[in-house]
Amino acid sequence: MAIFKTCLSICALLLTLTILETGSFIESPSQVLPEHNEEESCIPHTRGKRSGVLAQVEYDVDVYLNFTDLGTLDALGSILDGGGFSLALGPTVNVTHITITTVCYPNGSNFQCRCEEQYVWSLSNCNTYGACDDIIDNTCGCINSIPTNGQYCVPQTVPLVFDEYQIIIEVNTNDVNQLRNLLNSFTFPVQISSSVNILDANITTICSQDNTGFQCYCEKDYLWPCDKCDTYGNCYGNTRNTCRCINAIPPDGQYCQPADQYNVTACPLITTPSTTTPSTTTLPSTTPSPTTPSPTRFNLEMTVQLNETFKEALNNTSSAEYNNLKDYMEELLNKEYGGITGFIGVSVTGFREGSIFTDFDVETTEVKTAELAEANKAFSLSVKSVIGNVTALYNSKHDLGFTAPIYTGNSMTLECKPSDITVEEISSVEWTFGGSEIKEAGRRTITPDPKTGSVLKIENTRLQDIGIYQCTLMGDVLQFRQIRNVTGDDIQAAPIIVSKSYINVKCLEGKTVTLECCVQSPFKVKWFKDSRALEPTLTENGNPLCRTYEYPLGACGEPTSLQVNFTCKVDDLDYSRVTTLTISEEPFTCKDDEYGKGREGELSSEECPPGQVGEKIAKCDKGKWILVEDTCVIKVIKELLVSSGELQVDDVPNFVGNLSEEVKKVQKAVRESPNTISTIVDILSNIADLDTLQVNQPVIESVLQTVDVIIGEDSRESWTVLNANESNNASSDLLDSMELLSDKIVGTFTFETDAILFNRSTFGNSFSANLNSSVVLDIPITGFRNVSITTITFSTLNNVMPVRNSSSNPKNTDPVNALNAAVVLIKVNETLAKEIRNVTLSYTKLNTTLTQDPQCVFWNFKQFDKRGAWDSDGCEFVSDINDTVTCRCDHLTSFSILMSTGIPKELKELLDIITYVGVGISLASLVICLIIEGYVWKAITKNSTAFMRHVSIINTALSLLIADICFIIGASIADNPAENPEKNNYDVPVDPCSTATFFMHFFYLAVFFWMLVSGLLLLYRTVMVFSHMSKSVMLAIGFLLGYGCPLIIAVVTVAATAPGEGYIMNKEACWLNWKQTKALLAFVIPALTIVCINIIIVIVVLFKMLRRGVGDASQRDERHTLVVILRCVAILTPLFGLTWSLGVGTMLDSANRGLHIVFALFNSLQGFFILVFGTLFDSKIRSILARKSPTTSTGSNTTRSTSGGFSSTGLNWFHRLRGRRNLDRTSEATNSGSAGAP
Repeated sequence: MAIFKTCLSICALLLTLTILETGSFIESPSQVLPEHNEEESCIPHTRGKRSGVLAQVEYDVDVYLNFTDLGTLDALGSILDGGGFSLALGPTVNVTHITITTVCYPNGSNFQCRCEEQYVWSLSNCNTYGACDDIIDNTCGCINSIPTNGQYCVPQTVPLVFDEYQIIIEVNTNDVNQLRNLLNSFTFPVQISSSVNILDANITTICSQDNTGFQCYCEKDYLWPCDKCDTYGNCYGNTRNTCRCINAIPPDGQYCQPADQYNVTACPLITTPSTTTPSTTTLPSTTPSPTTPSPTRFNLEMTVQLNETFKEALNNTSSAEYNNLKDYMEELLNKEYGGITGFIGVSVTGFREGSIFTDFDVETTEVKTAELAEANKAFSLSVKSVIGNVTALYNSKHDLGFTAPIYTGNSMTLECKPSDITVEEISSVEWTFGGSEIKEAGRRTITPDPKTGSVLKIENTRLQDIGIYQCTLMGDVLQFRQIRNVTGDDIQAAPIIVSKSYINVKCLEGKTVTLECCVQSPFKVKWFKDSRALEPTLTENGNPLCRTYEYPLGACGEPTSLQVNFTCKVDDLDYSRVTTLTISEEPFTCKDDEYGKGREGELSSEECPPGQVGEKIAKCDKGKWILVEDTCVIKVIKELLVSSGELQVDDVPNFVGNLSEEVKKVQKAVRESPNTISTIVDILSNIADLDTLQVNQPVIESVLQTVDVIIGEDSRESWTVLNANESNNASSDLLDSMELLSDKIVGTFTFETDAILFNRSTFGNSFSANLNSSVVLDIPITGFRNVSITTITFSTLNNVMPVRNSSSNPKNTDPVNALNAAVVLIKVNETLAKEIRNVTLSYTKLNTTLTQDPQCVFWNFKQFDKRGAWDSDGCEFVSDINDTVTCRCDHLTSFSILMSTGIPKELKELLDIITYVGVGISLASLVICLIIEGYVWKAITKNSTAFMRHVSIINTALSLLIADICFIIGASIADNPAENPEKNNYDVPVDPCSTATFFMHFFYLAVFFWMLVSGLLLLYRTVMVFSHMSKSVMLAIGFLLGYGCPLIIAVVTVAATAPGEGYIMNKEACWLNWKQTKALLAFVIPALTIVCINIIIVIVVLFKMLRRGVGDASQRDERHTLVVILRCVAILTPLFGLTWSLGVGTMLDSANRGLHIVFALFNSLQGFFILVFGTLFDSKIRSILARKSPTTSTGSNTTRSTSGGFSSTGLNWFHRLRGRRNLDRTSEATNSGSAGAP
């Protein structure tokens, strides 16, 4: 150990002496030798000076020691930790402190260097040599090498912890301004000692005594907390909010607090008035002594603009520039304003950029606007660089006058009236809510008065009206400001009563009717009849917020309906709802699950679906509930409509984004609700009507995303309802809103949704574009330069826009035309638009089957009393080639094409004549057919084949007769626009129309299946010659096919499509649905399949007969019957098949004149065809009729000869094709003794 101390002393002495002699620093190698045989050695190294040149110089000296024995290192550490180490190296050199910082030791092929306690490696060393422990706070405790730069562990820096205290000092003074000036003269922070600084000093509270006691007034930016205002009373009488003045000195030593520590909200209500006796606690000796009474103080916040360059230093209150300008301005201000009556003081509060805006406060006990105006003028003259006028603002200590609505839906009034100061003539008024300016629009009405102030009235208040209102009265010299915090206690949610408006019951003596009424918490309701409360029989319906009353029905027997009114009323409030109970003995004619039961002319009400507000009222009309009033709107959309009525331009981006998100959330309900769609259109109209609105990309994207939801295919039915209502013009309003918004677009960009393509671009001289591959737009040479053009292509607006045109009936439904292309809106600058006279548009058809009467049109908003219609004025048709219609117009707006869809107008009367005459002939023919069949039944059904053949023809005629009767019934039920153009609603009554459609479907199918029975009978008797089947078996098979199969198909069709309301057409006719469910295929497929089967049977039978000969038949009657069946099937099957094929053709090509005429002719004469080809063409029936006719003059032989001649001619025609005349004659001779020639 002695060796260690000696070595250490020598090293330190040599190093110190060397430094003192040379006056510089010597760098020594710092590499530790990897192998060292000496027991101990030491190498000194200097690290650097710590301080500059002082009277006493201090050095840090690094000493590197190599040890092979760790025990030596531990011993050295123990000595140094003892803390008593000191070494004198001479009269002027002392070693004062020795500390071990770094220990390096071998670790495999390298070294690891660890820091001792309170020492760390710097981040650069940790990264350079690799840390062998965690890096914390940009330092580490160990690295994987000995640094080559001589750096070792450095002292760990421990951040200083500062504690901040707020000290309240009470000062007794008669001159507050002197104290204020003294504080303003300090430059903060002020250092008291090395560890104590004063950061800031402000006057917070000034207490003075008047005739009634003490008043403690808060300085600017300070307020009394709510509890102090309540305990000691607000000087101005209002105890609901934080306040600036209280009527006592608080004994607890608490004074005014910074205003930013408190939200200006209502203090908790105190139900019991406080009567606490003032505290008798002795105030500390530092409590300010009362001075002379002080009158009311007015603090005017004033601003003046200086024509000087603003410097950044003016933002720093401690900078010389700030304080120099502040002192200069205060000197001038005190000089010019010091002479006004009641002047207390003036102080500059800050500078703002904009040249230089100087804010200062003038405190006075009285405000005279004339004196203030003179002072402003004098100050402006003394400061040559003043721009404009000096403005003065007084923040009233009183809240705005207020008439609370209490509940939403009522009106609220806020009155802005100077009561403690005179503003003189008021030139303008500004109201704000939540910091945003209030415009007079929608629910808000602002009434200014140049003398007394202003009144803001808000109708139909909502919970969203809760917040801070501010009024600023602008005078020529002085501005006056008042605020009011409207809280949840002022506006509460109004009670919402839920009960039925109409209830219909059948009178049954002794029966009771349940009346239910509900309301939200915390309200309660009661039932009343007239003015009498129905409490004795009041019961709770398992819900504390609902009440039911069991109303007993009295004696029945009155001839007319009895109506009884009940009122559900909220306790202690004037909110009520009336329920009308209709009692009658008459049977109900309307019944369904939605509106319940009712009689003709009665009304029934139903609540809206969840999430919607409003009500639906229906009227019983002809056995069906007809909706007469529907006010159901999705609640959140209705709230947005109210907000849009008072929308400000700055709020539009957030508003339309919120609208888009809300619509997407409930898009299915939106599409199914006509009123909600109409409400969204109203919202868009309110947005488009904002005069100063500039529409950028985010705004128009949100708008078009909303529009995309409401114009889809799923919304078609809702738009049909809206367009059928003459008082609603939603479709035209929607297009108008899009045109208005397109005029306000800024920027160039493209945006696309599922159904809309938006493009904003610029062009010079000419413009051409392919818009969404459905419309090609071409504007040839214009001579313009850099012109902005906006195009919006709506691919599904055909679901929205009515198809009425300028020459049609001014109703919403036009059955002849259809919108057969996308609607494209084109907008340029209004001035330039007048110069464009040549616009070419090429449309791709939406429905390529429509080929008739293409009309190039644009939407004219002025047509039909501004309801709008498609107009062709200024547009001309160019071509219709390859499903592309080209048009040319001489102006810009919203364009599309109309094409004929239904029966051409000029054919309506002709088709009506054909249909009515043909159906009459058909019905008469079917009746005659059935009469003839009954008349000759016994004579012609002697064998099983003839029997089955006539059973088939009778059931075919009977089925067609019943089907035609059902067709007539269905036509009388439905309203066709061609026959009833004055109507707006062509919806079919579901129940009766479904019944008629079911029987039409069933019996029309039966016609075809009985034709199939005839064909199968022909095939059976021709192919299976020697097979015999009894009449009963054949009859069973016939009825199973003829009626069983149609019944199964008809029932399955109903079961598959009726639950989804897709069984029948919704409008204009009673027949199977095609558009939604394709239920019509349940008729078309079986019918056409039977036609094909029968045609194949006819071909097979002809082939067999020609190959084998008719003589193979066992009997002549049998042969005759087969020939008649063959002739009937061969003629009627193609006729029926052709008829219904033409019907399908009219659906696919509804404007084809020829198809309509041929279909009407063939369809109306089907009964006549059955009579002629199924009955009268049968020679045996003719012979029987001729034989039994009283006018017949020839005998049976004549008839037989005639018949034989007819039959032989027919058979010989077949056999001549094969050259088998001899066989024919032989066959005829062989069977000459049979039942006669066919």
